[in-house]
Amino acid sequence: MFDKIQTKWKEEREKEDLTPMTEAFYGAMRDFLKQRTIKTKEAINPFVKRMLDARLNRLRYVINDLIKIRTTKIIKMVTSKREITVSIAREESDFYERMKKIYDIYKKEIFSPKDVAYTDIESILDAEDSEKVEKIEYVAVRFLRSTKDQIQGLDGRTYGPFAKEDVCLLPKENAIGFVRREIAEDIEMQ
Repeated sequence: MFDKIQTKWKEEREKEDLTPMTEAFYGAMRDFLKQRTIKTKEAINPFVKRMLDARLNRLRYVINDLIKIRTTKIIKMVTSKREITVSIAREESDFYERMKKIYDIYKKEIFSPKDVAYTDIESILDAEDSEKVEKIEYVAVRFLRSTKDQIQGLDGRTYGPFAKEDVCLLPKENAIGFVRREIAEDIEMQ
């Protein structure tokens, strides 16, 4: 997984535009980082511990820089009113949509009288609060064994089939079914 993260980081640094990313990339990355952190803490040999700690620090640097680069690109797309045409992680998609709303509010504040701008902000924020109530909660899961069928998620998307060790973000209710039948395990988010 470190090679995938580093390759994505290098690709993102080299290209001016946002590069494609799987929807579950950050979930798999968080899981890998958690595993590496635990492995480093559990190391007994001081030499091995120093080596693992150095690798962990490098991993954290690459991850933070990757997030910073992609965030900057997404913000540039928002301010230039460009739509994202490549696949991106779910977290980035949510960020992009929120940034578009915030940028529109910001521009209205600049170009509108204060009382009009604040009225618009309140209505937009109220609308966003009502969207949150209806929003589907997602859970990252790792599949413990393969599945041969696709499923229809509560969000209307088609998921699967899955191979052993696949990591996927699923609507919580769908994920619970896989976990209860011991087909998948919940990946704890940090």
